[in-house]
Amino acid sequence: MPRLSYVFTIFFLTLGPIKTIPTFYRLTQAATPKFRNQVALQSGIISTAVCIFIAFVGRNTLAKWQISLEALQLSGGLILLLFALKVITMQPQPMGGQKVTADTPLSKTFALALSPLTTPVIITPYGVVAILFYMVVAQGNPALEWKILAFIVLMMGLNYLGIVFADKIMKVIGIPVLLLVGWVFAIMQAALAIEIMLGAFNRLGVIHIPSNP
Repeated sequence: MPRLSYVFTIFFLTLGPIKTIPTFYRLTQAATPKFRNQVALQSGIISTAVCIFIAFVGRNTLAKWQISLEALQLSGGLILLLFALKVITMQPQPMGGQKVTADTPLSKTFALALSPLTTPVIITPYGVVAILFYMVVAQGNPALEWKILAFIVLMMGLNYLGIVFADKIMKVIGIPVLLLVGWVFAIMQAALAIEIMLGAFNRLGVIHIPSNP
C-alpha cells in the first residue's frame, strides 16, 4: 500500500494549483469578476468529472490491455521526469497579452474553462499518469480507492480556490516568487519520477533496493 503522504505529494505536483494560478491570471486579468467566477466554477466541474472518468475508465482500459504495473511505473516516471526537466531548463517568459477583456461575453467562459484550463493546465499528461497509476495500485482495495478519489477531488478544489483568488495571490506573491516555487516543485517532481522508475526496476528484479528498517 503506497504512503498517503507520497500520493498527496505526487497529486499536488501533477494536478495542483501552482501551474493553474498564473495561467488563469494571465488569461483573465482584464475580465469582469462575474466572468472569472463563471470560468472558475465551470473548470472546477469539468476537471473533476474528467479526472473521475480517467480514474475508472482509464484503469479498466489498462486492465483489458494487460499493461503491467511496472510498465505504467516506467512510462509515468519518464513522463514526470521529462516535464520536470522542461520546467527546470525553461527560460522565464514574459506574461503574454490579455486574452479576455471586460467586453468578452459570458458565452465564452465554457470554451476557456475547457481549454486551456481543464486541459492541459489543470489535467496535465503527467497528472493523467498519476491518476492511472494509483488507481491501478488501489484496484481491489475499496478503502484505498476512496482515498485516492478524495485526493483527486481535493486537488480540483485547490485548483478552484486558486483560480478564484488568482488575482489576489498574484498581487501578493508576484511572478518571480511563483517561478522560484515552480522550479522547486519541478526538482521535487524529478526526484519523485526517478524514485518511481527505480521502484519499477526493483519490482522487475533489475536492481535491488533494500527496504527501510
